[in-house]
Amino acid sequence: MKRVEIFISQAIESDFLQMYERECRRANIKCKYTKMDNVKGAGNTDPRLGDSIWPQLNVMFILFVEDSFVERIAQILKILHRNFIGEGAAAFVTDAQEILDGED
Repeated sequence: MKRVEIFISQAIESDFLQMYERECRRANIKCKYTKMDNVKGAGNTDPRLGDSIWPQLNVMFILFVEDSFVERIAQILKILHRNFIGEGAAAFVTDAQEILDGED
């Protein structure tokens, strides 16, 4: 299992979610994520600080997915980079292990 952290501009949040949900349907898996709004930061594009100088903000998604699904997420981000030049999108992957699997 992998933990995928995705940081994207609020401007392309809905595009990411539509594409992610479509890939979940194609893989016949439940589309799970945690979303954090109003994320501030600076990366490879203009800063997103939510102030009068840099008014935009980012959104952060945390996904826990099977290893084989990571490439689908990478493809989504590549498409977003191509279609929305100048809008920030970055992702980081680490190993994850669930400690409660729903069984008692």
